[in-house]
Amino acid sequence: MVKVAMIGLGGMGNYHADALSKLPNVRIVGVCDLIEEKARKLSEKLGGVPWTLDYHDLLDSCEAVWVCTEPFNRLDIVTTAAQEGKHIFTEKPIARSLKDADKMIHAARKAGVKYMLGYCLRFWNPYKYMHDSLVGGELGDLVNCYTRRYMPVDMSQCWYGWHEKSGGATLDFASHDVNWLHWMGGDVATVFAKTYTVRATMHADEHVQAMFLFKNGGMGTHDDSWSSWVGESAIGVIGTKGGIAVDRSGQVRKFLAAEGKETIVDIEAAIAIDPSGNVGKKDSSGKIQKVTPKNETIQEHFFRCIEEDLEPITPAADGRKTLEIIYAIWKSTETGKAVNLK
Repeated sequence: MVKVAMIGLGGMGNYHADALSKLPNVRIVGVCDLIEEKARKLSEKLGGVPWTLDYHDLLDSCEAVWVCTEPFNRLDIVTTAAQEGKHIFTEKPIARSLKDADKMIHAARKAGVKYMLGYCLRFWNPYKYMHDSLVGGELGDLVNCYTRRYMPVDMSQCWYGWHEKSGGATLDFASHDVNWLHWMGGDVATVFAKTYTVRATMHADEHVQAMFLFKNGGMGTHDDSWSSWVGESAIGVIGTKGGIAVDRSGQVRKFLAAEGKETIVDIEAAIAIDPSGNVGKKDSSGKIQKVTPKNETIQEHFFRCIEEDLEPITPAADGRKTLEIIYAIWKSTETGKAVNLK
């Protein structure tokens, strides 16, 4: 049984608290928010667990912290928790600045604690299925992987609407896509991008489109928006031997050159990945066997990493690489030129 303290009780904090409360090997021992009403409300929902306005009050009673504060309000919490020997989960992005990210990663490494980020696309189908199909060789070498996610929303009346706090759509929203593309293609060599601020009431970017050239070959593209006016969703991967595409309907379509036809994938049956993240077994023809999937949630994974001493699928160091790519996107926008990463 792992005892965990919830810190930051907005929408994501409550979402995660609900998921954690259902896990048999986890016990929420306290909740914290700067707004008393939020702390009291979640405390009551969880059966009267201790609540506080100061996260320090919870550190003696927990083994892990689940941090859902804003990225600009996280440095002290993470470094202090690490120094106290607590395992750490934080929502994405890792931080608003690379300097803060480095300080938190250093503190966790020095303390020898787990430090994981909430990049959920790596745990969701069909994002996971596309990754496994690519790295398993079924699609050949990577040509392009892409995402388009349009979520029309006006963020101008909250902290998301300020570049200094949220990083706008490029950091808060599109970092999910950047993280997944990096998972698909590996380290990024070159970034070329453009961002836009559409509404006069916004003080951060609302639309971003970027292209990556990966060091291992192939490219990645993403197009993300809060100001698209209409919703849209499309993801896909193109390889030298086949491709997979998913539109807003959620239907997974796959084409393999060897078969010469497009098929509709039964995504639940097709996933063959074990809890450690290894690609599942294939039959004699090379096709992924239809096996019962182990759809481990991001919450389950974090606590399994603690119990079995594993490196998380979404470690903080990887989140730092995502943030570095985001900064390259901003630099490319500012200069109008491609940016080469080390």
